[in-house]
Amino acid sequence: MSETKKPLPRYCPPLKRNIPSLVAKAAFVALLLGGVAEAQTASGSSVLYRLNTDSSFQRGCFPPCECPIMIGEPVKGTFLLTPTGFDGLFSNYSVTVVNWNVSINGIATVVTGTGTYKIGGEVALQQELSLDLQMDGGSVEHFESGLVPDPVVFPDIEVSISTNRQFCFDTVFNVNASPMPLPQLHIGFGNTNTVVLSWEVAAAPFVLQECFDLAKSNWTIVTNTPTVIGQQNQVVLPRSSGNRCFRLQPAGN
Repeated sequence: MSETKKPLPRYCPPLKRNIPSLVAKAAFVALLLGGVAEAQTASGSSVLYRLNTDSSFQRGCFPPCECPIMIGEPVKGTFLLTPTGFDGLFSNYSVTVVNWNVSINGIATVVTGTGTYKIGGEVALQQELSLDLQMDGGSVEHFESGLVPDPVVFPDIEVSISTNRQFCFDTVFNVNASPMPLPQLHIGFGNTNTVVLSWEVAAAPFVLQECFDLAKSNWTIVTNTPTVIGQQNQVVLPRSSGNRCFRLQPAGN
């Protein structure tokens, strides 16, 4: 199930008997319905992006102003890009689950937020990234690139966003990002009393979450520490009656 602002479906799929295990991507939700393994998918799947080494944070003066202070630090992290439709000129996407890390004046800072991205154009290929970001839970700041040329081949993204269009004193994120594989969430039964959930060990950490009613979307983190077996994270939970829904989320969100 894609991680967008759209409401989660208010239904669960029909039960299927004699299913030992099924696979669901991280953008999907794994379900346990009355003790039977099930899976549910969504039409528009999210793509997990990871910031490349060229991504950076800058704060200071840009032309035509001249100031003595300029901060430049690398930025690491991930975000989700989800298609929202084509308007006849641009392919549009929502940006969610922004989870970036940067050192500002020697202080480790977590950057979170959401926004939009679009790419297309009538003649030349153009792109626009617009994000509302919070630094360590502070006030929300709006960053945008405006419509600018696309210097790389999509699905790679390379664009700079700022609060003041890089004019005089400004804060800038230079975003250089590429898609990364989403881990697959496997669900099956260990024995008559346990449920086994597993997913591949990934470069970016993920956390396992659960809820008992998709309509309410009250997701909580499964606190059991995964055991690494081979290249798989594995969590064993007691089997219980009723519905249980599981998903993977990038850590920190």
